[in-house]
Amino acid sequence: MISPTHEAPGDGAPASSILVVDDEPANLLAIEAALGDLGHRLLKVGSGEEALKQLLSGQFAVVILDVQMPGLDGFETARLIRQRPRTAHLPIIFATAYDQSDERVLRGYALGAVDFLFKPLQPSVLRSKVRVFVELFERTEAMKRQAAAIQAHERAAAERHLAEERARWERERLEGQMAEQRELARAMAARATELACTIAERSAAQRELKRTHARLAESDRRKDQFLATLAHELRNPLAPLSYAVGLLQDRDDPELTEIWQRIERQLAHVQRLVDDLLDVSRVTSGKIELRRADFDLREAVARAIELSRARIDEREHTLKVDLPEAPVPLRGDAVRLAQVISNLLNNAARYTAPGGHVTLTVKADGETAEVVVEDDGRGIEPKMLGTIFDAFVQERVGQGGLGLGLHLARQLIELHGGRVAAHSEGAGRGSTFRLELPIEASAAESPEPVPEAAEPSSGPLRVAVVEDQEDLREMVALLLARWGHEVEDAEDGAGGVALLTDWRCDVALVDIGLPDMEGYELARRVRAALGPRCPTLIAVTGWGQESDRRRALEAGFDGHLVKPVSPRDLRRALSEARQPAVFVSPRSAG
Repeated sequence: MISPTHEAPGDGAPASSILVVDDEPANLLAIEAALGDLGHRLLKVGSGEEALKQLLSGQFAVVILDVQMPGLDGFETARLIRQRPRTAHLPIIFATAYDQSDERVLRGYALGAVDFLFKPLQPSVLRSKVRVFVELFERTEAMKRQAAAIQAHERAAAERHLAEERARWERERLEGQMAEQRELARAMAARATELACTIAERSAAQRELKRTHARLAESDRRKDQFLATLAHELRNPLAPLSYAVGLLQDRDDPELTEIWQRIERQLAHVQRLVDDLLDVSRVTSGKIELRRADFDLREAVARAIELSRARIDEREHTLKVDLPEAPVPLRGDAVRLAQVISNLLNNAARYTAPGGHVTLTVKADGETAEVVVEDDGRGIEPKMLGTIFDAFVQERVGQGGLGLGLHLARQLIELHGGRVAAHSEGAGRGSTFRLELPIEASAAESPEPVPEAAEPSSGPLRVAVVEDQEDLREMVALLLARWGHEVEDAEDGAGGVALLTDWRCDVALVDIGLPDMEGYELARRVRAALGPRCPTLIAVTGWGQESDRRRALEAGFDGHLVKPVSPRDLRRALSEARQPAVFVSPRSAG
């Protein structure tokens, strides 16, 4: 039975609602008659169960609760009310016509009752007591609303003033009441204030946490975007230099040979810095993917030595390599592991004086493969051993690099389920880097043979170059012509579409960032116009993330090369131009 005086309370109920719980309709009418002239809203229910249901959504200033009821009696209802955080401090006035013993009264107070009245109820007494708690509730709610509007720098002073006003008001309104009631009211006021402060502090902390999270997410997004843009902008000016080196390589001139070799080494160094930046960003953001396959660790070591040979030779180091005679089968990303070992070799070469010694040893015991790189160089200070694998950490500035190689090595090894550690006896006593990798059961039998690299095509090709940068366009055209290919070029998207649809070429090297349209749109238009007669389309771009490669292939490109494209990679791409397999630049993987 639910009987409101005017309308049932709910989400829009006023703050000064009174809940009356009694299984006798006559008692409900009597209480309504006694409290009706107070002008407050009354909700009358006939059982403890209905009262608990109303308290789930309604907000009440006080509950007048009959003790003797079928089902849940008043005491049990009060206990359940106190158990709920939302109603734990709700004032409860017990009313009973039965047992008036002290034991029963004390039980009511023990359940948190603010008063205990006996039927028949005296209307004046009931109104007086209810009015106190209603006014206390309304005043509390009003003060909460006022406190919420106060500015942050005024909050401390306002709360002190609020506490003083509350204490003064309570003393005025509750003077003359029983000492127990007064102490209880003070305790309730203190708990309400503490709860309001706690809620306000938690809400403020949650809002600040959300703002901080949003700022960090935006900062991370901008960082990734910046690194990708930085790589693109750095790769574009490197591309014509790389092609210029390819042109110089064919000159039989010792002085030119020394010059182009120096330029090539410096280009490789800058490219490595760019790739390290992007790889670290991908690893830390969880965007890097390992391309796992069965392989022989010795082949990855050979690739790493090839990658680091120029740095080692430049420093005139003696490299000693100790490999087991039997294959060392692993399952993982051979390209990434070669990159890790190369980083360790480069690090040893950088911090070892010219003419030093570097040793690379590979061991395997059936469960674990171990790669050890040792040098007799500068060594590592003890204080640096704990941070040597952190990003942007260098023992001494001015030695080249960004301090990312070792950090990236640890991240990639951990993705393979392995670990890497550094050891040094101190300054001037050399360093040892040891990495361990698990040998998985699936790789223990024999790794898949590595396919032979495709031989470069011997015949000339008709090659179209669509590139808006004049220097780059001319350099690649000169290099292709030097190799014996027939070359035509265009400087924008519209010219590229016209060139590819009018001139029957074998391969088209297309830049993505053209001034009038993206290379993706050019590829779609050419494929739509030529259908099966479409030449092999290769995207040549400074955007080298996995998403960029995937987008190029989806747009209709057959391959994806990342600037600067080395002459060797360009030759490989042209040799594979008539093959159905999709090829990508090694730097765009992952």
